Amino acid sequence: MPIPSSLHDAVRQSFDDVVISGRHLSTAIENLFRTVHPAPGLATTLRSTLFQAIRYNNVEAALAGSLDTILDPDLADIPPFLRELVAKTYGKDQNKVLCSFLTDAPTFVRVNTLKVSVDECLRALRPFQAVRVEGYALRIDRPFALFSSEAFEDGWFEQMDVTSQRAAHELNARPGQRIIDACAGAGGKTLLFAASMQNKGRIIALDTHAGKLQALCQRMARAGADIIDPRVITTTKVVKRLNDTADGVFIDVPCTGTGVVRRNPDILRNLTEKTYKELLVIQADILRRNARLAKPGGTVVYATCSVLPSEGKEQIKNFLASEDGEQFKLAYTWQTLPGDNGGDGFYVARLTRSSAA
Repeated sequence: MPIPSSLHDAVRQSFDDVVISGRHLSTAIENLFRTVHPAPGLATTLRSTLFQAIRYNNVEAALAGSLDTILDPDLADIPPFLRELVAKTYGKDQNKVLCSFLTDAPTFVRVNTLKVSVDECLRALRPFQAVRVEGYALRIDRPFALFSSEAFEDGWFEQMDVTSQRAAHELNARPGQRIIDACAGAGGKTLLFAASMQNKGRIIALDTHAGKLQALCQRMARAGADIIDPRVITTTKVVKRLNDTADGVFIDVPCTGTGVVRRNPDILRNLTEKTYKELLVIQADILRRNARLAKPGGTVVYATCSVLPSEGKEQIKNFLASEDGEQFKLAYTWQTLPGDNGGDGFYVARLTRSSAA
């Protein structure tokens, strides 16, 4: 479906909002939709056009339809240092990884079992062509207006990538446990823990951004999860006070986001080599500080939505070789690339702390 010429200036403005003003692409698209109120088919086309415009840094070609079927890493707006890292890491498979940055991602949701069964949710989401993928993960093949549906307003599901769900389940949170989500953000994984624990026990959700935790509070109310205690990290003491107290600690560190570029192509516009190197230092520090929160015999899961080993297995290797990691053993790890089983790219490591601390 071609975009009417009457909307071209609105699309150009959305593109400029991202490229010039630094607005998130998702926000720019939301603003565009509020302005033009598109029907489902046109909404899909507008979204796809803006995604391609950002991926290839060419809004005019996108509006002309010239990028509709393009999948070419050589033409894409990918930082040179990232190309080099991917080439060094993946060798002959580098093109596969770079192409994965340029494809569209499916919409996945997690059924909130605190309120509804999988079968009930599937029936409610039939108009959106919901398909069960695994566990409590559903793929939504017709997502337009999904998040204004009655089922969403009633807290029956949360948007969450299937691989992200798999990563969170590695903590094996159980009823009655004390869990700490060390980098909770808006709480997608936090809410999964609450459901896994059947709303019994305690979850402490930590983050440095108060706004993200405010969003979590709204989601908690909708989901019916009342065992979560959001806490803003204002000083290092907030974290230190929790040392040796948790049955399980989930550490989803800030990263380059190379595993989720499909969903957020504007990530690459702000990614520099300097930022990348700063993130490596931050990740190591967060892992070191928060691993201590696990009590003896407890579990730590380190996760990052990145395809770069420097943010994943190398961080774990360095931690285990350090004095801070002496009490921990690596249980197992896994890595996915964007598109594996439809999901995002993730690295996950599960560690266990020695019982004798």
